[in-house]
Parts: sequence; C-alpha cells; structure tokens
Amino acid sequence: MTSPARSPWMIFSVLAVTQFMVVLDASIVYVALPSIQRDLHFSQADLSWVMNAYILAFGGVMMLGGRMADLLGRRRVLLAGLVWFGLASLACALAATPWQIVAARAAQGLGAAFVAPSALALVTDTFPEGPTRFKALGIFGSIGGFAGAAGTLIGGLLTTISWQWAFLVNIPIVLAILVIGPRLLPSARPAATGGIDLVGIASSVGGLCLLLLGILRGGVQGWGSTPVLLEFAGALVLLAAFVFRQAKARAPLVPRALVATRGVMIGNGANVMAGALLFGVYLVLTLFLQTVRGYTPLQAALWTLPISVSLFLGSNLVPRLFGRLSPRGALGMALGLQAVGLVWWALSLASEGLLLTSFLLPAMVWGFGCGGALVAAFVVCTSGVRGQEMGAASGLVSTTLQVGGALGVAVLTTLSEVDDSANGVVSTAHGQSIALWGASAFAVVGVVLMLWLRRADPAPAVTPAVRAGTRS
Repeated sequence: MTSPARSPWMIFSVLAVTQFMVVLDASIVYVALPSIQRDLHFSQADLSWVMNAYILAFGGVMMLGGRMADLLGRRRVLLAGLVWFGLASLACALAATPWQIVAARAAQGLGAAFVAPSALALVTDTFPEGPTRFKALGIFGSIGGFAGAAGTLIGGLLTTISWQWAFLVNIPIVLAILVIGPRLLPSARPAATGGIDLVGIASSVGGLCLLLLGILRGGVQGWGSTPVLLEFAGALVLLAAFVFRQAKARAPLVPRALVATRGVMIGNGANVMAGALLFGVYLVLTLFLQTVRGYTPLQAALWTLPISVSLFLGSNLVPRLFGRLSPRGALGMALGLQAVGLVWWALSLASEGLLLTSFLLPAMVWGFGCGGALVAAFVVCTSGVRGQEMGAASGLVSTTLQVGGALGVAVLTTLSEVDDSANGVVSTAHGQSIALWGASAFAVVGVVLMLWLRRADPAPAVTPAVRAGTRS
C-alpha cells in the first residue's frame, strides 16, 4: 500500500514528466534543424542523422532497457538512464562539429531506451490492474501525442534564443527528477532473475537498428534501392536469429510467457499501426501547414493545439468503454474512428475547401481516435502480464510504437511528395491527400488485427468492479 506521503498520483506525475521529456526530444529538434545545419556546416544529405541517430538508438535498444529494468530494479534503471540522458543532452548543446552532435544524439536515444520502459513499468506497478490503471495509462498514452505536438511549439520558441536550448532545456528537468525521484518513486527488489542473453541482445539490437535504418532511408533513397534492400535483408536474418535464440535461451530477452500470450503479440502488431498513425500523421499535418499553407512553425503549432486537445479527450474518454467493449474492442473502435477521420480528411483536402472543414474538424476526429488507440494499445499489450515480466512487456510495447512511428514517417513522407517537373519533388495538397489515404490503410490493418484477436482469443469477461469503475 502506498503511503499518503507517496500517493500514486504524485508518483505518476514524476513518471509523466519523464515520459514527456523523452518523447519531446524526438520532435523538438525539427524546428532547430536549419540553425544546426548553418552553425555546424551540415550537408543536406547528412542533416537527417540528427533525428535518425536518436530514433535508431531509442527504438533499437528499448527491449534491452525493459529487460534490465526487470533484472536490476525499475527505479534504479530509470534514474541511471536519466543521468546518461542528461549528460548526452549537455553534449548535444556543446557539439561543435556534425559528428559530435550525431554521436550525442545517439547517446541521448540510448538513455531514453532505458528510461521509457522503466517509466511505463513503474506506472503499472503503482496502479493495480483495473479502472485506475486504465485512467493512468490513458493519461500516460496521451503524453506521447502532446509531446509530439508540443515539440514544434517549444522548439520554435527556444530556437529564437539559440538551437542549443532545444537540448539544454532537458538539464533542469533531469536534475529535478534526480532529486525528487529517489524519495518519491517506489523502491523494489528486481522483479526477475536470471542472466543476460548476450546473443539475444546482439541479434535484437542489430536487427532492430537495421530495420529502422532501412525504413528511415527507404523513404529518402527509394524502397527498392540496393542499400535499403540489404538493410532489410540483414534485419530479417538477425531478427529471425533472435526469434530462434529466444526459444532456446535460458534467460530470454523477451520472456517466453509473453510470446505465448496471443493478446500481447497481436496487440503489439496493432501498436505498430498506432505508432505509424501518431508520428506519421503529425508529420503530414505539419508539412501541410508549413509547406502547402506557408505558415511559420509557431503558427502551425497553434493550429495543432485543438487536435492535441482532441487527442487528450480521446485518451481519457475511450477507457470508459473498457467495461462495455473490453480494451481490445475499444482499440479496434479507436482505430476505426481514425480511419473515418482520415478518409474524411483526405476527401476534404483534395477539394481544397475551408481550412476548418478540410483540415481541422477531420483532424480532430483522427486525434480523438488516436488518443484512445494509444491508451487501449498499452492496456492490451500489458494485460495479464506478470509483475516479473512487466519491464520486458513495457520495453516491447515501447519498441513497437517507435518502429511504427519510423514506418509511418517514412511511408507517409514518400506518399506526400509529388514529382513536379518544374519544381522537383514537392509537397502539395494533393500529395498530403494521398498520404492520408495511406494512413487510413494503417488504421484498417489495426482494426483487422483486433478482429482477428477477438475471434482467435476472446477476451475474458470484465469484472463488475472494473465495469463500475470505468463508468465512474
């Protein structure tokens, strides 16, 4: 039982700020990229590595971060990851050459890969399974969407001072959590025992990094280019070796109980789609507002605020349906709602009508479904997981969200670009409409996965206590 001095929601507030900072760092740099390019003399081709280095390290190492949280203790791994993240943020601000900032960004992603799954596991540790946990996960899930939208706004404000402040802003946040965290966050013994599967780590990290690299480069160099095909082939070999190793290892990186749980595995497949929609569609709407409509980054961020509010409402209202539909049903409904909003948005955008009806209203429908899908996916992917496996489950759900995000950004960016003979490859309203049709396909795939899960593995009945709690 948590003492009054250490109430669950006080603990949650620290974890929420931590999650916001980690996700924010993936998007806050967008606005600062032109200034970084000018000051550090980046070539246009290499500039994307300021973003990609963070994404590769973050997504590639997160499963390891979740396993280490189980083995060493979640608070310990969280605080150690924050120290590393803070030092890497300082290194980014002090970078004087391109290779220095790329290396520092990779170090930032590495720290985030240990922080994010530890924070999610601590949320599930703090709240028992039921309506209160659903509410906490709802807020926690919505933070990702808010951080993605806020990154443009905060980055625009900080870059007016200097691009270094996009990284220095992390330092006081990290210091505050390091002071408060040891006193507030629950200290518990490691939840799991066993060693570390070095072969599994090497194959999973290598395979995930190659997969993410292929996805990131595919949208730029072409999906059929030789380097991209080689990266995908290498990822396939390493990930296949990882799956084979997990079946034989004495202490697998992904516990076999998770692999055997159909809801966890299919739920993570739907979570890939949720990540693709979250990160990919936010990029589409940012490109539309800045490239097509010609708004400044700050103006574009202000237009996205109603969408962020809609996302927050969805993440808090959809969990109320868990008592009636179950988390799986709610996830399918939220993904379906996103598909409806995206189709409406694509049709309206092609007609080039008023910005309110051709952009804002359908985008808010999508945002509501996106917020609901994020929290429902977190619940589906962690339901029924034992405490000793929660860190690994959190690492897996965080990994699939990031892989989906990279996939969504790469695919929707490619679809949004139109070859104009006079101006080269450009982004137009027509291109954005095509990208939104592609995004709706991601949502439909997620709905199909939930229907498949419902038929293959019906969800257990919801207890009266949970039903009553979700209605309150």
